Amino acid sequence: MPLYEYYCSNCQSKFELLVSHKHADDIVCMKCHSEKVRRLLSVFAAPRSDVATADGSDSAPSMGSCGCGGGGCGCH
Repeated sequence: MPLYEYYCSNCQSKFELLVSHKHADDIVCMKCHSEKVRRLLSVFAAPRSDVATADGSDSAPSMGSCGCGGGGCGCH
């Protein structure tokens, strides 16, 4: 099951859920139980050994040790 990120416009909270893609848009807020929830665009990163940056150096800057872009996934 994929991990989706959500934002509640009622209480301004962000949360993540493991949910089937079939039910990804049928979510209520975990904090206030509002239906005013929207799915956020998530950052996806995969480790690669052959990464080069635009300036020609050998490696790109690190986005975090777990590939979540520095924090949104809660693994830090």
